[in-house]
Formats: sequence, structure tokens, C-alpha cells
Amino acid sequence: MATRPLIAAGLLVVLLAGLLGAWFVSGWHDVRMRQVEVRVAPKIAASTRAAELGRELQAELDSLLSREVRRPYFHYQNLMHDPKSSAGLNVTPSPLARGPEEKLVLGYFQIDAKGRTTTPTVNDEVPELSEPEHLAANRAFRDQVVRELARELVGTPPVVAQAQQQQVLDADSYIQNSTPVAVYWNQLDSNNNVAPRVAVPKAPANAQVTITVSPLEWRTLRFHGLPTLVAVRQVQTPDGTLAQGFVIDRATLTGWLAGKAGDMVAELHTESGAFEHASTIAPGWQLTVTPNPRTISRAAREAMSVARTFIVRFVVVGVVAAVVAALVVMLVLRAEQLARERSQFAAAAAHELRTPLAGLQLYGDMLADGLGDPGKLRDYARRMSEEAARLGRVVSNVLGFSQLERGNLSVDAQPGALGEALCELAERAQPALDRAGAVLDLDVARELRARFDRDALARIVGNLLDNAEKYSRGAEDRTIRLAARETADAVEVSIIDHGPGIADPDRLFKPFVRGVPADGPAGLGLGLALSHSLAHAMGGQLAYRAVDGAELVLTLPRG
Repeated sequence: MATRPLIAAGLLVVLLAGLLGAWFVSGWHDVRMRQVEVRVAPKIAASTRAAELGRELQAELDSLLSREVRRPYFHYQNLMHDPKSSAGLNVTPSPLARGPEEKLVLGYFQIDAKGRTTTPTVNDEVPELSEPEHLAANRAFRDQVVRELARELVGTPPVVAQAQQQQVLDADSYIQNSTPVAVYWNQLDSNNNVAPRVAVPKAPANAQVTITVSPLEWRTLRFHGLPTLVAVRQVQTPDGTLAQGFVIDRATLTGWLAGKAGDMVAELHTESGAFEHASTIAPGWQLTVTPNPRTISRAAREAMSVARTFIVRFVVVGVVAAVVAALVVMLVLRAEQLARERSQFAAAAAHELRTPLAGLQLYGDMLADGLGDPGKLRDYARRMSEEAARLGRVVSNVLGFSQLERGNLSVDAQPGALGEALCELAERAQPALDRAGAVLDLDVARELRARFDRDALARIVGNLLDNAEKYSRGAEDRTIRLAARETADAVEVSIIDHGPGIADPDRLFKPFVRGVPADGPAGLGLGLALSHSLAHAMGGQLAYRAVDGAELVLTLPRG
């Protein structure tokens, strides 16, 4: 390979490798950063959602607690006496007797100092006052409070004094709230105008009772075997300390979280530990939000897609760049090849033109100066004519190839006497071949007909005969055979010599390509290329056959 193509190829490889390498390094760094962002995005969203959901749930629980703090202590029983009601014996069902008013509350309870547990929805002494629609569930709740909460809450140390609230009741209201069932029976008997079956204690006149109520506080207690959020407060009365509170419905709370979490997974934890994406909602309670496994899987696929997209883009651009670089190298190679061909063509043309010009000048000088044998003047003139014809063939080939390159090479193929035309061409070439020491063996029937162009045929046959004579000069047998015969649908014209043959038949009909080594006879390498194109223009073809020497066959359509 020439130096310039090698230098161009080297520079392109270095430049291409540098640019692609720099792009890959910077692009892959961006891909890695993007992959980290894509993979971390679900965790960041989960952390943000945990904080938002934690604040929302904490606000919900705080709101619930603030509403319950204002609830009077006597609401926690089935029957109650409202101090604001009319004087006399008067009890009514508690607002909680029909069940919890809050959606997050599973149930309310009250435990006295002796461990006796009651709930607003169940009245064992007056069963018809119990909430009828969910009686079994309400009793199960009370029994569960007895089993799991009563022993935890009875005897609980009192809350710090400054956090307590005091409520002053008249003695009559306190007694009625302490014995609501007896008041109920008395009301019933009074309405029926019968003697009271149960006596209600009489309150001292103008006496007052102070009730101390501690604020509600969240505690984590086991309920149904699971850690449960329970709000508890203490109520200190003259008859002892009451433990009141309500149990948060864990199922409702879980459903509330699931509805708020969307496509993420929200969970409550009571065990200690450092949880990722956690938010504290109550003492001992943490809310965690984790991405849905499908979201994590989708993020992983997206991260892989980011890398795959970059690699595909890099490969495509790299291949395109490599193809462009290869095309540039090919252009440089082609330019180098054209430069060599032009140089070779110039040298070959100079040689081809110098030989006939030298002959013309020699015989012309002899005729002009009256030199030589006067008896051979006709021979000198014939030689000048042959050299001029040879010079004309060289110029004709150059002009014909120029027409071929411009795409305006045209022929006018007409039916005609191919045999007569070949015989005329043979007679015209015979003297020059004889002087060159070659023997022309003609085997052509004059009656042969075909479709051809006379000028194109003359060019082709002249080039083939000239090549046959030129390349068989070193052969023992200098016979050149020109034959023509009919086939099924065409006429074949063949020219055979006994020279060394063609070294590279595949490239025989390419411009500037010659079928002999570089040290062979001089030539332009245009004759066969032009002849091949002329054959096709006439609707035929020119082909090479390997024989003892070389055989070129011109096939023409029958006329």
C-alpha cells in the first residue's frame, strides 16, 4: 500500500479511536449516574411518601386524641347522667352506646379499681340497652379487654399532677353517674307509678365532688395477641381510680395506610430498630414506606435500558464512523490508484505514440530527402500508412474510452454481411501482420450475417488482432486464427493466438488493466475495455476462453 493511504488510515484510526474513546468514557459516566438516579428514585419517593404519610397519620391521631380529651368521663359507660340536664333522677344512653363514632376506633372501655371492665355498647344488667346490631362483636371486644388490657391498666401509677384536669360536679350528678342502672330502674318504676325496686343514694344538699382526669396518652399494648395502639387516661373519683380509653382498630388503620400509600407498601412497626424510610407517628410506633417490588423491578429494567440504549447508540455511531473512515481511506486509495493509472497511462501513451510517430518520421524523412531504395518507395508509403493506422487505433481507443467514461458511447447495430466485413478487415490487417512475422489464418464464410455496427466491429477486430500479434511475439507458433461460425441463436467471432495467455482473466476487461506482467509489451490497457463495451452496445458480448494461448470470442446476435 502506498504511503499516503497508510498515513491517512493511521490518522483516521487514531482520531476515531480518540473521539469514540472520549465519548464512551464521558457517556458511560453519565449512564452510571443516570442508572443510580433511576435505581434510587423509588427509594427517594418512598422516603418522601413516608414523611408525608407519617405527618398525615400523626395529624389524624392527634386530631382524634384532641377530640377524645374533651369527652366527659361518664360517656365511657352505657348509661349516664348529664349534669346539664333537668334536675331529678335522669339517665340516658351514652353517645358511645351505639358504637364508636370515630372510624379508627375499635371500641371504648372503662376499668374500675377492682378490675371490673365495662364498655358503652354492652349492658349486662339491662340487656335491652346493649347495642343490638353487633352484640356478639361488642361482647368479644369487652372480653378481650378483660383478658389482655385489664391487668395491664389496673393500678397504673397516677399521671403527673400538672397534666391533670379537674371537673367539679354536684353530688347528685356524681351519684347518678355512679349508679346509673339504679337510676334507670327508678325512672322506669316512676313512669309506671310503682314503688322503686332499687333505692338510689341521697346526695347531701349543695355538696360537690371533684373529679380529676388525666390527659389521654398513647400506649402500646397487646390486643388479640398483636401490639396495638391504645389511648388510656386515669379518672380519680371518690370511689377509686378508673382507667378509661379506646383501642385503635389495626385493620382499619392498615387499610387507611394502604389507601394512602398508593403503589407503595406502608407498614407499622413497634419493634425497635433503624428502619429505612421510617416516620415516627406515636411513641414506640414507626411507619415505614417501601417501594413496590414491581416498581423496583421496573426501575432496574429502566436502568438496564439506559445502558443498553447508550451502548446501541455508541455501536451504531462507531460503525457509521468506521464506515465513513473506511470510505475516506477508499477515496484516498482510489485517488492514489487513479494517480498511478494516470502516470502509467501517460508513460504508456507516450510509448505507444512514439513508436508509430518514429516510423512516420523515419519514412517521411527518407521520402523527403530521396534516401533509401527508389524501388521501395511504395513499400515506404505502405509502412507510413500502417504506422498511421496504428497511431489512429491508439487515438481512437483513447477517444472511445473518453466517450465511454462520459456515457455517450453509441453504436448503430444493423443486420448485415458479417462475413464480408470480417474478410475486408482481415485483408486490411494482413500486410502489417506479415511484416510483423505473424500468420493470419482466416476461417470465415462470406455469407455469414449478423446484427452489428461496422465501425464498432472494425475497432474490436483491430484491437484483438493487434493484441494477438503483440503478445505472441515470443511464441514459436505465430499463427493468429480469425474464425466465425453460427450457433443456435448467435454468431461467434473468435481470434486465437499461441502466446502466453491471460494471467488474470477476471480483471481482463477493466480499464488500464493488462493481462500480462508489467515487463510485457507496452500498452494502454484500454483496447479490451473499449471492445467489451462496444460488444455490449451491439447487443452481444466479448468473452475470454482459456486455450493453448488466448482466445477472445465476440458473440453477436444473428441478423
